[in-house]
Amino acid sequence: MRLLPILVAVFAFIAMAAPPKKVVIQTSAVCEMCKTSIEKNLLAIEGVAKAELDLVTKKVKIKYDDKLVDVATLRQAIANTGYAADDVPARPKAVEGLANCCKPKDTAKKGCAKSCAKTCDKEG
Repeated sequence: MRLLPILVAVFAFIAMAAPPKKVVIQTSAVCEMCKTSIEKNLLAIEGVAKAELDLVTKKVKIKYDDKLVDVATLRQAIANTGYAADDVPARPKAVEGLANCCKPKDTAKKGCAKSCAKTCDKEG
């Protein structure tokens, strides 16, 4: 009988827990390498439950705990990876480290990694 109040308290606490917040951030990603980098770096942040980048729309959908991380930090993490995130520009030093096909057209050179050859061919 003592277990009943404990179970009620646990279920009440779980019911009061807020669902994760969701945000959609526009990026400058272009290929699978971009997708992998952005998702990996976002998932490394405490409080991020899910990060999924759609390469067609270039939008990343993120589920996160707003008690642990805020949207500005998520945008900055994407920028620190080398990609624009909404109105936050990509960090120049990070862009330099990207594969050529992942760089903005004005900084990219001819040729790229095999994993993004299809993307490079489409973009010229």
